[in-house]
Amino acid sequence: MTMMHSSSSMRWVFPPHEDNPERFESATTIRLVPELFVVGYQKYAEAYPIPLHCHHHAYEFVYLHSGSATWELDGIPYPMSAGQWFYTRPGELHKARFNHLEPSRIWWMIVQDPESTTNWFRLEGSDRELAGSRLQQLPRVFRAGHRVHEQFIRLKATLETEGPDQAFFARHQILDIIMGLLQPTSSKSIEPGVKDAVIRSVHQIKQAPNTRYSVAELARASQMSESHFYKVFHNIYGQSPAAYMERIRMERACSLLQTSVSITEIAFELGFKTSQHFTTVFRKHTGSSPSEWRSNPF
Repeated sequence: MTMMHSSSSMRWVFPPHEDNPERFESATTIRLVPELFVVGYQKYAEAYPIPLHCHHHAYEFVYLHSGSATWELDGIPYPMSAGQWFYTRPGELHKARFNHLEPSRIWWMIVQDPESTTNWFRLEGSDRELAGSRLQQLPRVFRAGHRVHEQFIRLKATLETEGPDQAFFARHQILDIIMGLLQPTSSKSIEPGVKDAVIRSVHQIKQAPNTRYSVAELARASQMSESHFYKVFHNIYGQSPAAYMERIRMERACSLLQTSVSITEIAFELGFKTSQHFTTVFRKHTGSSPSEWRSNPF
């Protein structure tokens, strides 16, 4: 993942000062755990530049801890909700949609392709081949287990504490995260009728992105209490109804900006009281103003 500095972001990366993804794959033999090219955490308070890139001999895994994100691979968008993984295979060109990641908190790691070495995490041949096969079969976006954030926190602590056993613990903690990827925990089931009601509310939001629905209105239409509706909505979509509605409005804005409709008209059509407020929200999500995006949408 190409990482750039921003005054509005919080960042941790290991090994330190590794900002050039091409170097991730050129010096693995001198690393604490050779199979780990890089691991990091990032908090984005606003849209953040992540342009087209790839890793020729490695898988990239991104865990969305909070917020929302949309990746693009071969022209196909892959929206993520909090609590989900997105991954790419070796050599696959990918980027954040619109070249900017949305406000979010993520953990990410780039791990050597098991097919490029005979000693991947010291696994025997058959186990290494099984891991490689399972990695190839993963869906692009999928639900993570409940321990992922805790696992990364523990790994971060290990990597920051030097000692004779550091490599041993780091190797097994990384492998533990990967095993969770290959055998994900099933998410808590939601009663079908309740899930359908919440999905209908999302359809309602998409049909009228200019309408500022309150949680109370959506819950009442779904015949649920506000607290239960909010909990179920967040469980399904990984964010609050308000954040989801804002995301839908920005998607609609991007579509309208490809037409001749003026920016002021777009702002009013999407329920903003002023074009200035619309510009502020749009920039937060896409990293550019509406006029800049209109001039260069991709």
